[in-house]
Amino acid sequence: MKQRTIYFDVLNILSCMAVIALHHNGIVHNYSDTTAWKTALIVEVGCYWAVPIFMMLTGATLMNYREKYDTATFFRKRFARTLIPFLAWSTIVLVWKNCTGQMSKGLDSLQSFAEAVLNYEMEAVYWYFPLLFSIYLLMPLFSALAEPKYRKTLWYAVAVMFLLQSVIPPLANLTGFDWNSTLGLSFNRSFIYVFLGYLLSTCQLKAPQRYMIYLAGIASALFRYGAVFYLSTRDGAKNSVFFGYGYFPAIPLACAVFVWVKQVDWERVLERLRIPVSALAKISACSLGIYLIHKIVMYYELELLSGFGITKTRMIWRFACIPMTYLVALAIVWLGKKIPVVKRLFP
Repeated sequence: MKQRTIYFDVLNILSCMAVIALHHNGIVHNYSDTTAWKTALIVEVGCYWAVPIFMMLTGATLMNYREKYDTATFFRKRFARTLIPFLAWSTIVLVWKNCTGQMSKGLDSLQSFAEAVLNYEMEAVYWYFPLLFSIYLLMPLFSALAEPKYRKTLWYAVAVMFLLQSVIPPLANLTGFDWNSTLGLSFNRSFIYVFLGYLLSTCQLKAPQRYMIYLAGIASALFRYGAVFYLSTRDGAKNSVFFGYGYFPAIPLACAVFVWVKQVDWERVLERLRIPVSALAKISACSLGIYLIHKIVMYYELELLSGFGITKTRMIWRFACIPMTYLVALAIVWLGKKIPVVKRLFP
């Protein structure tokens, strides 16, 4: 149990850093035949596992919630931890962006405010929270499959979702085939990670199986880079076919990262680095708060660094400033958690 906790924390921290790396390289979403875009695409592909790992951790930690508490307690804990901070920060960011001229709507009526929050108009990266809430709402159903006798059923669901939701749709898009998207399980494509997180966290893979997953992850990353590069160059604009977390290039990579981190002896690593397990857990607990505020941190960092000629396309911003953003956001969340009223904003 202790080992599981450690690798969950490691995955949480690494995923948070990878999300920040992705957003520091946001220029990848505006194609240009430049070295900056090509290197940004490397980061985009190499860190694309970040959000899928968050979803896998949700499955790994919550699929068996019935072993710890009842469903009413589950909902109370989950929504207290995520819904209140989401609504609070959505409001804060909405007001802040209107005041700083980044946005000019969402405050003129209650309806426009609600629409802006529900559709994460104030901050695009908040798209993750509505998905997370939908996972929570379905978790009582998912959790019934956490019993050992249903493992084959879960693997069946993963296989069906992978084939009919992750493989065929993007290939049909490329070939112009009119695929009927209602075929397959009627879950969001990203839900496959919830099942995979639980399954991979509760099984022991042999070395050959792990190596096959690693090779699949590397191959999928190389494929995605080559496909996005070729298609975007051909079109002269970003081609979005393989920018979906639910499509097949993303899934093996996320599984490879999850399995690799799981098999590392982190107790030994932390002992050598002289990092207490308790400190790792506290840093991990800041990840959701960091996710909520890191774009604000990035905004003011760019405002400050622009005076030195540093812009979004500069290499120093896209690589060297990643740890700076993480550490600044971590410090804010860490301190915020120590202030009685403010700590409610930082899950």
